Amino acid sequence: MKRLSKSTAAIALSLSILAAGCSKAPAPSADNGKSSAEKPIEISWLSFDFPEEDGSYVQQWMEKKFNVKIKNIRIDRTNWKDQLNVRLATNELPDVWLLWGLADVRAYSQQGLLAELPIDEIKKNMPTLAEFVDKNQPEAWNDGVINGKSYGIPITNLEGVIPLNPFYNQDWLKAVGYNEPPKTLKEFEDVIYKFRNNDPDGNGKKDTYGLTALGKTNIAESLQYVFGAYQTNPSYWVKDKEGKLVYGMVTEQSREAFRSLNKWFKDGVLDPEFLTSDGKRGEFVNKRVGVDTHNWSNFRPNGVIGLAAAKNGVKIAAGKALDGPYGTGKLSAWGLTGNYLGMSVDAGKDPKKKAKIYEILNSMYSDKESFMATQYGEEGVHYTMQNGMPVPKEEYVDTKKKISAGLGSYYGLLSKKAKAFETYSFPASDLALREQVTQGVEMLFNIKFNINAVQKYPDLPNLEKEHFIKFITGEIDLDKGFDKFVESWKRAGGEEITNEVNATYKAQQSGKK
Repeated sequence: MKRLSKSTAAIALSLSILAAGCSKAPAPSADNGKSSAEKPIEISWLSFDFPEEDGSYVQQWMEKKFNVKIKNIRIDRTNWKDQLNVRLATNELPDVWLLWGLADVRAYSQQGLLAELPIDEIKKNMPTLAEFVDKNQPEAWNDGVINGKSYGIPITNLEGVIPLNPFYNQDWLKAVGYNEPPKTLKEFEDVIYKFRNNDPDGNGKKDTYGLTALGKTNIAESLQYVFGAYQTNPSYWVKDKEGKLVYGMVTEQSREAFRSLNKWFKDGVLDPEFLTSDGKRGEFVNKRVGVDTHNWSNFRPNGVIGLAAAKNGVKIAAGKALDGPYGTGKLSAWGLTGNYLGMSVDAGKDPKKKAKIYEILNSMYSDKESFMATQYGEEGVHYTMQNGMPVPKEEYVDTKKKISAGLGSYYGLLSKKAKAFETYSFPASDLALREQVTQGVEMLFNIKFNINAVQKYPDLPNLEKEHFIKFITGEIDLDKGFDKFVESWKRAGGEEITNEVNATYKAQQSGKK
């Protein structure tokens, strides 16, 4: 995308009138101790869930705290890219720039619109974030690297380092003779067959199944604990015995996992309706299947699935990885990175502005005062403390009212991404449950690459999903049919992608890029 002349930009900008105003937010109490003679640095800010008017509580608080003047950029998520591209065409680049995943990092860096943010620079300016990444998934630093250069600050996903455990209907387990969840693949198979055949709900009907999957949406993630018993994940890059990366879908471990799934499907243990399931039917909480999987926070007592299960009288037992033919089983995790925060190329050329942005972002990630102000506001005005946790006052439970005060994600993109502040988001009992379900679990993280070859073959995932389902249903056999798929996958771009992935990974590991 070419950047336009100032005259053209002015004409284009005159065609768009941004809603602006000044809300009657309470005067913030933050004091940055700066001299009043020091001119505030203007920072344009792009995020989501924006306050409709300027001058919200959080905006005023930040401006006083950091001696800045914030220009809010308002873009609706429903047509984000179209609206953003109009602004970019008129040289309106956000200084603080929310990037939706690697595709955005790649696209805007290649257009010369993003400032380079070297990994060492991010670590120096945001040491608390760096410590969390280094401790939990150090390879995640390379996820946002494009052609050897880093352009994004990872918006760390705290849930991304929590394994996707299997969860069981506890009453069903007891009904089929188990006092605890299965620990091996062999025990698991025994359990799910009994869930299907032994009437675990005691209604005298054969209307229960062992497990299901999201055939309509994300089938791989819904069955990841089965593949984890074979130490692989079909949609992840995993290491082979020589340390090279291979795509999980084409490994022998996946072939073996598919054999188990195909057997369970033919025997009626895997719910046949998995083909059209999208996760909205609630098969687990509605007592159709006895095993489900997702992030722990959904299954905790106050989670979406936990609350629905309790309402339907379903008691939940948390399982762990299943040991299989290769030894200790593993569970997949989403990984630390997903979205990123970037800076415009213009902000990158202004050392004072760049330093100020780092200061603000680091404060939100590591400073309790900044966390509380951006997420909850002012105590007594926006929230009260109850049992050590901030509870929004009645009027700020309403999402629109909350956003109008600037609370939440628009300014505080990193505020709820710091482990230090988890105790304000989850009760101690929930965190204790998380520790229980994650302790001792070996995790599989996907190693992400934003490489040229991936962009060349956008249809490859369709080939993978088609065969994924057909391997399970038996429409394609797992002998010659699987071999043929592997060859087709390689010819359709998989081999080129694999070569580039390994070359990039080798360069990253050696520190050449």
